[in-house]
Amino acid sequence: MQGSLVSDLGLSPEVWLFLSLLGCVTLFFKFSRVWSVRNLDLLLLFVLVPGMMLIVGDQTNHPWSAYLWLFAGSALWMLRSLLDLGLARRPMLEPNLNAPGLLCLSVGVLGLLLVETVSLPVGDGAARNPAEPSGRVHGGVADPAGEDNATVQQVLQIAPLPPSLKRERPQVIVSRVLAVLAHLALVVGLLIIGWRHFERPITGIAMATCYLVIPYTRMAVVDSGQLLSAAFIVLALLWHLRPGVTGLLIGMAAGWLPACLGLIPLWAAYHRGRGAIRFLIVAAGVISASAALGASSAGLSRWARGLGARSIAEVGLLPSFEPGQSGSFWVGIDSSYRLPVLIGYLAFVIAAAFCPARKSYAELIALTTALLVASQFWYLDKGGTLVMLYLPVAILMMFRPTTAARKPLLGPARRLAGRSSVTPAS
Repeated sequence: MQGSLVSDLGLSPEVWLFLSLLGCVTLFFKFSRVWSVRNLDLLLLFVLVPGMMLIVGDQTNHPWSAYLWLFAGSALWMLRSLLDLGLARRPMLEPNLNAPGLLCLSVGVLGLLLVETVSLPVGDGAARNPAEPSGRVHGGVADPAGEDNATVQQVLQIAPLPPSLKRERPQVIVSRVLAVLAHLALVVGLLIIGWRHFERPITGIAMATCYLVIPYTRMAVVDSGQLLSAAFIVLALLWHLRPGVTGLLIGMAAGWLPACLGLIPLWAAYHRGRGAIRFLIVAAGVISASAALGASSAGLSRWARGLGARSIAEVGLLPSFEPGQSGSFWVGIDSSYRLPVLIGYLAFVIAAAFCPARKSYAELIALTTALLVASQFWYLDKGGTLVMLYLPVAILMMFRPTTAARKPLLGPARRLAGRSSVTPAS
């Protein structure tokens, strides 16, 4: 599909967003329980859309009202994530479509999404994405070595790629491949978590369908930076009982997108004991290796940025770095005003790591969502627009079942205590 959002279908972006809202309401809205939490969550999914559309509609001069709207919507999502810590009991709410229908819909939409991820022109992908970094032009960073390499160009010419991509730089093509793999990993991860950890396959299908039909997925369809980090986090939630695996995945997410650094203390506290030490060693090793590679090789750093990664300076963790002329709420504001926000976020990270002391799987999902949402307030470049970073985890929080009487939702410490309590004495 060409053009901005859905212009080739003859639909304006506003009509397309209304159709997306209508599809989500038709599939998941519980008309028999209008005041249920599920219905509130569906409305919260679309609360950020006006701010995102204001940024997409004015690429040269982003209005402050758009970022204020995004911050207000992010605050609502952060509050919803914290309130989820007290929602131990939930009614069994089935989707309005049965499992075969949801599976057929999700497979069809996934196929269309993957085709668009590969074939969308680079300029259109950057124009529709509100989170496109301000320092990148046409979605990539120039790499002279890649442009002058005749062998690489010959391989690209014979590769089964759309003509619009064959004229692009190699890192743009690799970025599209990574975006496709991230979409697949997110869909498969949501399906398996619903099947194994939530013990309801239809819940996994419903979560995958919700991820595919909401508008943010198509806005950031080629943003491999957000998609890869979100996929790493969802896969970590899939293997949440393995500290070494989760340390690798969370470390890769934080190394690729530094907004995920706040997850390290939370996940270490979740594992506890030797598991926490193993998690910290692996995560710190991955992050240190990523930083060392980026600092030692300027070409590798440019390639990483071309593939969607963000640097420490872009996210605002270097005091000397100032945002560009546009693309941030913090443009023109003294950096000292952002310092209290960073201190408040650090305090929240520490509080989330120690409270509650022993976390269940459901509490881990809710606190992970809250920390990712909270990072949007201090994020320097396009803060508030990285919705795809926390959206898959928010969908897990929305659809999770009741925590009581479900052992797969317990954390490592509680699972160990439960096993020892039922072991017969010798």
